[in-house]
Amino acid sequence: MTDKHLRHPVKNFFIKKNIQIQIIWQIFITVTIAVILTTALLLILYNIKNQEGSFYYMSNDIMQDLELKNLLSIILPSIVFVEIIAIFIAFGIGLISSRKIAVPIYKIEKWASRLKTGKLNTTLMFREDDHLTELTTQCNSVTEYYRSLFQEISKHSTAIAENPNDPVKISQEAAKLQKILSKIEM
Repeated sequence: MTDKHLRHPVKNFFIKKNIQIQIIWQIFITVTIAVILTTALLLILYNIKNQEGSFYYMSNDIMQDLELKNLLSIILPSIVFVEIIAIFIAFGIGLISSRKIAVPIYKIEKWASRLKTGKLNTTLMFREDDHLTELTTQCNSVTEYYRSLFQEISKHSTAIAENPNDPVKISQEAAKLQKILSKIEM
C-alpha cells in the first residue's frame, strides 16, 4: 500500500492553518469590501436617478402606473444574490490558493528540520508542477554540496584515524581538511 492511499485530503486540508486562515481572511475581506462598495454605489446611483426622475419604464398596459420602488425590489435581490455568490467564490479561491502556498512552506520546513537533525540524504520534492522548481533545485544542490563536503571530511578523518603513528600522512590529511574547511565561511 502506498502513501497515497493513506492520505486524507479533506482532513488534512489545512496544512499550515495560521497562514491559510490569514490568506483566506484577506481574500474574504477584500471581496466583502468590494461587494459593500458595489452595493453602496448602486444604491447611491439609484437614489440620484430617483431624485432626478430619470428612470424610464415600459409597460404593455397604458393605464399601469409603475412605482420606482418596484424596480428596486426587482433589481436589488438579484444584485445581492450575485454578490453573495461572489463572496462564496472568493472563499473557495482563498481556500485553494492558501493551500497552494501552505503546502510548499510545510514541505520546506520539514526538509529543513531533517537537515537540522543531520540527515543530509534528504531531498526536497513537490508533487505538482510548481513555480518553486528553481528553489527546489537550489535547496537540493546545497544539500548535495554539503553532503559531499562531509563525505570528504569523513574520508580524511578516517585516514588520520587509520594512521595515528604516521606524522606525514596525518599532516597531509590535516592539510586536506583545512582546504575543505576554508571553503566554509564560519
